Amino acid sequence: MAPAGKLARRPSGDCLVGPALQQYPHAMASRVTALLATLALLSVPASAAAGVQAPPSPHVSSSGSAELAPMPATAPIQGNPPDLTQPASVPAWQPPEAGVATPAVPAATGPSGPAPENMSPKPDKAKGEPKRGPLWTEGQPLIVRGSKVGAYIAPTFKLTGFGRSPGLMLGADFAVIVNERFMFGAAGTALATPLPAQRTDDRTFNMRTQYAGITLAVALLQVRFFSLQIGALIGGGRVCLNDERLDRCVNRAAMFVAEPELGLSFALTRVLRLVLSGGYRFAVAQPWSGPSDRILSGLTGTLGLRLGKF
Repeated sequence: MAPAGKLARRPSGDCLVGPALQQYPHAMASRVTALLATLALLSVPASAAAGVQAPPSPHVSSSGSAELAPMPATAPIQGNPPDLTQPASVPAWQPPEAGVATPAVPAATGPSGPAPENMSPKPDKAKGEPKRGPLWTEGQPLIVRGSKVGAYIAPTFKLTGFGRSPGLMLGADFAVIVNERFMFGAAGTALATPLPAQRTDDRTFNMRTQYAGITLAVALLQVRFFSLQIGALIGGGRVCLNDERLDRCVNRAAMFVAEPELGLSFALTRVLRLVLSGGYRFAVAQPWSGPSDRILSGLTGTLGLRLGKF
């Protein structure tokens, strides 16, 4: 019996229905999820459904929340990692055997054509090696700033022969010296003593001749006060047959002269040099009745005293 003044309270309908209503949404959610999964499986074609695994069916825990089934444990991988410290039993690449033809590898091509054979960068040239320019710009000009330029003038005494008759020729030589090696100038000489010469009609006359031209020379060897030079005279002159009774030239002809020489130069002082040279005179005269070209040509020996700035 309840005490007096206090009546026992019966549980009302709301108290009984409340917990049931709270669990109803969770149950409905699980059923809707299962229904959607079933519809998804039915909508997949049979060929694709074979490789599709149905999602695990959720189950309701005691607390009323849906949980997924636990995934199965992954099986451990059976195998040992390779030992990189030990050499391989078979190398990755082996040279081809002798006598076995190696298949040709097609040449690699780029967007603009075949690739060059050597793709490696070119090695840098030595820093001390000078750069070479085009052929026509190599070398230096003959006369530059600081070049040493000199000049000389010299009397010359030339011994020569016309046929079997020796003669003495007197002349002069002038030249400009560049860098103590190259000489450019002019020279001339004349026969000092007339020589007897026969004409084609066997008459004998006195022959006189003189010639001049430009001179070019270069010093091949220089040793202190001594130098070896090679040069040449290229020019022309005339030859004349003089009649003593008439005291005039009765036959004359022009001639071309080329006279190469090899000489030795000795420095006597700072302004004086002695030159000894020998050569051969090539003479070609125009047609005339006097001596032939063979007689007009001959050996020469020259003595010169050069005075100037060297």
